[in-house]
Amino acid sequence: MLIVDTHCHALPHWFEPVEVLLHQMHANGVEKALLVQVRGQFDNRYLIECVRRFPGRFSPIVVVDTDRPDAQQVLEQWVGEGAEGVRLGPTVRSPGNDPLAIWRKAAELGLPVSSLGSFEGFTSVQFTQVVREFPSLPIIVEHLGGIAGTMPRPMPNSDRSWHLHSIPTSISKSMDWARFARVPCRSRSQCAFRTFRRLSRWHTTPSGRVV
Repeated sequence: MLIVDTHCHALPHWFEPVEVLLHQMHANGVEKALLVQVRGQFDNRYLIECVRRFPGRFSPIVVVDTDRPDAQQVLEQWVGEGAEGVRLGPTVRSPGNDPLAIWRKAAELGLPVSSLGSFEGFTSVQFTQVVREFPSLPIIVEHLGGIAGTMPRPMPNSDRSWHLHSIPTSISKSMDWARFARVPCRSRSQCAFRTFRRLSRWHTTPSGRVV
């Protein structure tokens, strides 16, 4: 079975260099990984370099400065260099006459969007507008849409949040099992079990697409 890590960070000055990540992948039987650029870091050359140095192991998810009027052109240039996805916040808007220009460019280029934001952002009118405007654009909702283990039950606007997760082109991603468990976990599988048990008390994911 091919094992893919859907969310990794690698930088020479933050998190860890790619060589350390490759060692961890080898130790755990992970064949491929998505290299996700960190928020606020617009120089994606290291991610592209990693892909070229280790063919077939990584897919780069880049970040661009969406406040720049030429952000769409910059994104297209990164795609020419090998980018395979882009990271955008759920309420991101472009300057100029078309507020959805950067989302439109991602859809035009066929790029999946990995979206990092708060629970309020994912349940906002702005994000709902994006989803409706680009129904065929794959959107990966990071960190289960900003849901935190300390949130009250029932969660405010939870119906709207889980409705967005049920859209055919959306995928919910969770990397924070321990945040939900409260009791210290002895293993990842134990954290995962406690997480889903707690989440089931809040709501049920209609689509079942959680990575």
